[in-house]
Amino acid sequence: MKSINPAIKLVTLIGVTFVLAFKYNAVLNLAVFAACIVLILTSGANRKVLLGVMIPILIAAVGMFFTGYRFSADSALPVNLETLHIGSSAVWNGLGQASRVLAYAGVGLLFALTTEKIYMIKSFQRQFHVPQVFAYGLLAAWGIFPQMMQEFKRTRLAFRARGLSSIPVSPAVLKPMLVKTVRWSEALAVAMESKGFESGGERTEYQPIRVQPKDWAFLIVVMGAMLAAAWIL
Repeated sequence: MKSINPAIKLVTLIGVTFVLAFKYNAVLNLAVFAACIVLILTSGANRKVLLGVMIPILIAAVGMFFTGYRFSADSALPVNLETLHIGSSAVWNGLGQASRVLAYAGVGLLFALTTEKIYMIKSFQRQFHVPQVFAYGLLAAWGIFPQMMQEFKRTRLAFRARGLSSIPVSPAVLKPMLVKTVRWSEALAVAMESKGFESGGERTEYQPIRVQPKDWAFLIVVMGAMLAAAWIL
C-alpha cells in the first residue's frame, strides 16, 4: 500500500466513502473495516500507533451501537429465544451505526498510516497541480514541527525550574512559542527565497512522481469490488 501513488489512493478511498455513504449495510461496513485493517497490518505500518488510535474509535463505535439500539422504532426482543436468530431492527440499527464509524475510521487510517507525507505532497503537486508555494510550505511546516515540540518541552521545563506550575495550554507557555514560531517562519521564508524557491519559477524534479499501471489497477479493483459488494448486498 505504501508504494501506491497517494493521489490515486486518495481518489480511490474517497470513492469508497461515497459508496458507503449511499449504502447503509452493516455487513458491507464491517467488510470494508476488516479489509482496511488487513491492508494496514500487511503494509508494515506502525502497529502501536494503530492500537492507540483504535481505542477511542472502538469506544465511539460502542457508543453509536447503543445509541442506534436505544432510539430504534422496533420494540421487539433483539434475539428470538426459540431460534436464537437476531431479528430485531434495533440491533441492526445499532450495528449499522457502529459499523459506519468503524468503516470510515478504517478508510482514514488506511490512508494516514500507509502514506509517507513527503511522497504525498509531491504526488499532490504533480497529479493535482497543487501550487509550489503551498507544497513547499507544508514541507517546511513539517520540518519545523519537531523543533516546536522540543521548544515546548524546554519552555515547560524552564517554568518548572523556576518553581512555576503550568498546564500544556497555558498562555504563559504558548506566548514564547508563538514568538519563536514567527521568527522561525521569517528565517525559513528568507532561506527559501535565497535558495530559489519562487512561486512561479520552473523547477525540475529529482524523482518524478508518475501514475503507474499498478495505481490504475488498484483504483479499478477496489472500486469494482466496492460496487459489486454494494450491488450484491
